[in-house]
Amino acid sequence: MSKILPKFLIVGLTFIFFLSSCRKKEFDDFYGRPENLGDPIYQQLQAKGNFSKFLDCIDKAGYKETLSAAGSWTVFAPTDEAFASYLKDNNLTEVSADLASKIVRYAMIYDGEKVERLSDFFSVKGFIKNSAFRRRSVYYDFVYDGKDNNGNAIKVIAANRNGSYLATDFNNKNITYFLSPYMTFNGLSAADYNFFYPNSAYNGNNIGAARLIDGQQNIVAENGVIHVIDRVLTPPQSIDQYINEKPDYSIFKGLLDKFVTYSLNIDISHRYEVLSGKAANVYAKTYSTLLAFSPNNENYLKVDANDAQQGSYSIFAPTNAAVNAYAQNVLLKYWKKKGVNNLNDLYVVAPDVIKDFVNSHLFTTTVWPSKFATTPNALNDFTTRVAADVVDKQALSNGFLYGINKAQNANVFATVYGNVNLDPDYSVMKQALIYFGLIPALKTPTLRYVVVMIPDVTLRRMGFNYDPFYASAPIRGDLVALKRILQTHIIALGDREIPNFSTGSGILEASNGEYVKYAAGKLISAGTQDSVAVAKQSIPVDSISTTPVNGVAVYGKEALTYTVLNIGKHIEKYGTLTTDPYYYFFQLLNNNIIYTKATGVIQGTVEGVNYTVFIPTNSAIMQAVKDGILPGNVTTGIPTTAPTDGLDVTKVSKFLLYHIINKNTIASDGQKIGQFETLMKNDGGDAAKITVAINTTTSLMLRDVIGRTANVLLNPADRSNVLSNRTVIHQINNYLKYQF
Repeated sequence: MSKILPKFLIVGLTFIFFLSSCRKKEFDDFYGRPENLGDPIYQQLQAKGNFSKFLDCIDKAGYKETLSAAGSWTVFAPTDEAFASYLKDNNLTEVSADLASKIVRYAMIYDGEKVERLSDFFSVKGFIKNSAFRRRSVYYDFVYDGKDNNGNAIKVIAANRNGSYLATDFNNKNITYFLSPYMTFNGLSAADYNFFYPNSAYNGNNIGAARLIDGQQNIVAENGVIHVIDRVLTPPQSIDQYINEKPDYSIFKGLLDKFVTYSLNIDISHRYEVLSGKAANVYAKTYSTLLAFSPNNENYLKVDANDAQQGSYSIFAPTNAAVNAYAQNVLLKYWKKKGVNNLNDLYVVAPDVIKDFVNSHLFTTTVWPSKFATTPNALNDFTTRVAADVVDKQALSNGFLYGINKAQNANVFATVYGNVNLDPDYSVMKQALIYFGLIPALKTPTLRYVVVMIPDVTLRRMGFNYDPFYASAPIRGDLVALKRILQTHIIALGDREIPNFSTGSGILEASNGEYVKYAAGKLISAGTQDSVAVAKQSIPVDSISTTPVNGVAVYGKEALTYTVLNIGKHIEKYGTLTTDPYYYFFQLLNNNIIYTKATGVIQGTVEGVNYTVFIPTNSAIMQAVKDGILPGNVTTGIPTTAPTDGLDVTKVSKFLLYHIINKNTIASDGQKIGQFETLMKNDGGDAAKITVAINTTTSLMLRDVIGRTANVLLNPADRSNVLSNRTVIHQINNYLKYQF
């Protein structure tokens, strides 16, 4: 028994050893370091023998261990020749520890990527081909010396979000590259690259001002990938850092500073003390969310964790001379009469103007040099600047900067809305336009308008005002009435020429479908023409501003009001006497079941809806009698204006309703032609139609359902283009015949 046991143990131990050896081999085969995997980045650079200066920087920066150990890095490694050029160009004999740290940390980006993958955006959903031109480097700025809004010296750290700071984010700078897959896919060329780097040759393998050296790309290491470059790269400044150090932009910087706040950050204050050994309060410098982005934010939108790979900011920074010129000619043009002579004072009384001016120069997307005309800014404008206006260009860490010698002429200032926006005498009108959402169209340069200006003094006299202390309802007064009045003062021009308001005459449709007439330097609306005082029946045009890029602003001292009378009352005005042009039509209407005499309401019309009334002449109505269309004496043509027979009453009501177009106002302005529904309907509820066959400023012809025509009488002595309640009334030389 004693002899058997040792033999058994020997066999068992041999089996266990053999089994363990097999398992170790399997483990090593699966998890072990592959034989064909290169050494770590640091050791490979050592072995190549042409990176002594870069390795020296790695040592000084304290990154030897990092680049010799496990990890996943992409390293853009400059050669010794690149360092020799760098030292010569910068009059240096050696690289300091601080500079070494900047060079090394900026040369390292997170995740080991081959060149073929660098143009792909690594999104949360996976790689998106040819949509990336940047990667996050290891380098970030920390606490720096700055000044608060009162000029006091403080310790500052830059915001790492738009409008806020997160202590868990290091605000890493991004390295920008210009690789063929991205450039070609996005329609970019050497010109886009050389705009920023005129002294570097473009070959589609450019990393900032450097180039990837042929045959020395995609060097796979145990802990990442090495790409050899021909220049030493240092971290570029952020937009905020660059503008703050350039005196040429000091005025624009001063405007940016008005949107800056400094907030004490306890976490960073503690971290600073631990790292520096010095106790100090550290303040996060954040820009207001009123601006499109924070110029010191090194991240992008952070909708996706890595979205800075595919997007960056852009800024068109106007020089001091450009800001001053624009301020004097545009921003302060109307404010000078109020004693406001500089932008600081303007910010106090009209901060929204300064906000819009600043934002008009900010772009939340990458504006490539070849894409100026197609990339909208924060106000959704396209830049008015061209390459010839650019006096400075920088590819910075968080976006492109273009220094310009002419300020952006923003649509909020350059269009017809600009006249309201910038003139303090029209502040109530401005706030009301904003409140009612009427601004977007007016500030669109491709949409042409006439805006008739309403002074504050006029609106206040009418009972309207603006009070910002009532946040939910800052516009005081009858809002329904005010909106209707404002819409009457907005006239779309389309492709028409600007009317000759000084000596010409005509009729124009306002944005609410009502019409305004002009003649010999005066404006007329349905409300003004109803005024008892003759002097109030029209508004004299005091002046006209033709500077807007999309139309004109017309100035007067009164408002174009609407009438409170119903349509029938305006027909009655010209239909009471036997000699009146609307006499027979009104008599038929006045005695018909569709009409309410007391109010002037015509059955089928609805408050708030637009109409057009075509009134046949008295002789045309007499012809309708002779033709049996209307009741009356078929020999003389004298109509029976108050028939008692039911069929005759129906004949009259149908005749009247067929001469009223429903839901549309039509005037002799050359704008509307085609088929339109009338108020007359058949038993099935289908509306009878009239066709406007010709419409010019001198001719308006109609056609009924059986092809008969009628012309609107447009001579001055005739009663056409008469303004009523959301309605235009015309006289026609023939009656219109319906048929069902």
